[in-house]
Amino acid sequence: MPAPLLPSSVLAVIVLYHRAPAESESFSCFVKILKENAELATRFSLVLYDNSPQSQKYEMPVNFPVHYVHDASNGGLAPAYNFALERADAEGREWLLLLDQDTSLTREFMVELVQAAEALHVRSEVGAIVPKLRVQGRIDSPSAHLFDQMRTQFKRTQPAFGFDVVGIQQQRLSAYNSGSTVRVAALRTMGGFPAEFWLDFLDHVVFHALYLSGYRMYVMRAILAHDSSYSDVRSLPAWRLHNILLARSLYVQQNGTWIDQMLYRVWLLRHSRNLRECCKDPRIWKEAVRQAVWFKIGSKDKRLLT
Repeated sequence: MPAPLLPSSVLAVIVLYHRAPAESESFSCFVKILKENAELATRFSLVLYDNSPQSQKYEMPVNFPVHYVHDASNGGLAPAYNFALERADAEGREWLLLLDQDTSLTREFMVELVQAAEALHVRSEVGAIVPKLRVQGRIDSPSAHLFDQMRTQFKRTQPAFGFDVVGIQQQRLSAYNSGSTVRVAALRTMGGFPAEFWLDFLDHVVFHALYLSGYRMYVMRAILAHDSSYSDVRSLPAWRLHNILLARSLYVQQNGTWIDQMLYRVWLLRHSRNLRECCKDPRIWKEAVRQAVWFKIGSKDKRLLT
């Protein structure tokens, strides 16, 4: 049975892979900030979910509850987040903060997050609190919804957000997982994190489901530096690029209208040209073309394209 709700309290989850906790930028920042502010530390607990082949120890002294989980099966993000969701429910936490192992947190972000959680406790329509994530000098998250991006793919558009945007947003949006804080009750209404999106496009799926359920996003003043793996496809291994293609296609198949799906086919063909120039493995751009040709308009098939 869930514990009584602790208003404005946050459980954070950091997902590790091939990195010791002390080597994680997120964990190191998290510990340092809370050690310097004992009152702030009372609002947080932490799950360290380690997908590495071998279990590891964290030796940094902390002033907040930490629960370490080792999962050698490396099921990706969705199992880690669902475990943390269950834990947040058991502890009576109102919010779940998602972090990858490389996000550089700031004291300003942590303080503003608690302040926003307090102010939004009575605003049950707000399902997520997100910072702005800066990648290579621009705001990459939050961003326009994928389907809105598809509909403007032939136009030269400005980023969805400037540095000065703050507050509750009414339009449909997406945001990266890392740094996002999601209301536990909202996640419960949508059944948690879907297992089929075990790694890629999980953030798109979650924010799309939140919006359809009537929840809105609160955008913070805080800006965090973020190292996005998507920003340079040349740095990604072939298996990851292939998984991104599969996950994106499944997302569009499940959630897009026939117009969205048609525009996605066009986008895939245009994207294949970039992949051909950037990727050494020709199978990647050929897969993008194959999906564009064989993509079933109007299908709601939940299986991954094969």
